Amino acid sequence: MNELYQVQPSEFVRARNALVARLRKAGRTAEAADVARLRRPTPVIWALNRVAHEQPAEVKQLIEATDDLKLAQLGRRKDADTVTTRQRNALGNLAALAAAALQAAGLGAAPATLRRASATLLGAAADPQARALLRQGRLSEELSAPGFEVFGGMTPRQRPPAPAGHQRRARPSDHAAPTGSPTQTGARSATEQRTESLREKRAARVSQRRLQALEREAQRRRRRVEQWERAVRVLRKRAHDIEARLAQERRQAEEAERNAARAREQLTRSGASRG
Repeated sequence: MNELYQVQPSEFVRARNALVARLRKAGRTAEAADVARLRRPTPVIWALNRVAHEQPAEVKQLIEATDDLKLAQLGRRKDADTVTTRQRNALGNLAALAAAALQAAGLGAAPATLRRASATLLGAAADPQARALLRQGRLSEELSAPGFEVFGGMTPRQRPPAPAGHQRRARPSDHAAPTGSPTQTGARSATEQRTESLREKRAARVSQRRLQALEREAQRRRRRVEQWERAVRVLRKRAHDIEARLAQERRQAEEAERNAARAREQLTRSGASRG
């Protein structure tokens, strides 16, 4: 059934129904029922499944970078900038491959489509069940980009208590607003949320710029391919014209040889009669 996920959306229903018929004929009615329930994928889902099938190493890099980023955001890694860059690069590579697949299939790769592809990739990479489908190239629906819920029950590492004799000296402000009070906790939470929101916006802008650059590169290479294709067509036409001219010259040469042979024969007969 994996090959069904590689079929273009326009051919999906026909391929699905054909597979259902084969399964029923083979007596595999339960599998046939499962296949019959499959819906036609959106262009985004089709492209991502195709890329996942053809580039499993790229998918693996995105999933691993997403896991490392979770740990970094929870304070369990110290290389947050590095893993953020790794995830961004992995996401950009997969989105560019999906865009190329869409363009090659004539399905278009508008910026909104690429944003949906990026959001689905991030959502699948962060979700344990969806990532398994992503690895297999068997996604069935588009996903939203994850937020804080991606930690899946993970909690930030607690700071170890200070050794005896090294307790921090209390300050007057500590008595006025004890640590953990609702006001201070709420302010800290709001600050963290704003910081995370800004970080996500910056990452989204960087990803968008990278996608746009990759899209421009794909368009530039497509134009070069079209130029070479036009050049090949021109050369083929020239070759055809040359072959036609060669055939004409060959016919004329053969005709001239026949004329020369007839003239030679006539000359021979004329000489014999005079003798």
